[in-house]
Amino acid sequence: MADEATILLKSFAHPARLLICCQLRDREMSVSEIEQSLDIRQPRLSRELAKLREEGMVETRREAKSVYYTLSTDQRVRGMMDAICAVMLGKPGPAAAAPSRGKKDAPGSRMAKQGGSSLFARVRTEQA
Repeated sequence: MADEATILLKSFAHPARLLICCQLRDREMSVSEIEQSLDIRQPRLSRELAKLREEGMVETRREAKSVYYTLSTDQRVRGMMDAICAVMLGKPGPAAAAPSRGKKDAPGSRMAKQGGSSLFARVRTEQA
């Protein structure tokens, strides 16, 4: 069980893959939609999508020449993504409760001074 959790967490540990999963959390997207949305060049995006596919993090559907991706229906993947989004972005998923604002998140705390959830959002700009 710990090995499975480690593999799942490692998949989310890469900034580009985490951003892709965030995009796919709520809706299915084509490769070109993901590319435009995240401003990740196609060769790199293809590499990251292949890795996510190999690890069972995303599912695909082919329509004519386009490939559409969605976050895996595996509840472990969805649950982890919901938890990450709830904690880092303050956007709980359907099964996740809204995060409580504890001492760590209070105004003036180290997390607030460092930008809180905006720290997570900056991952995208640093990758470009």
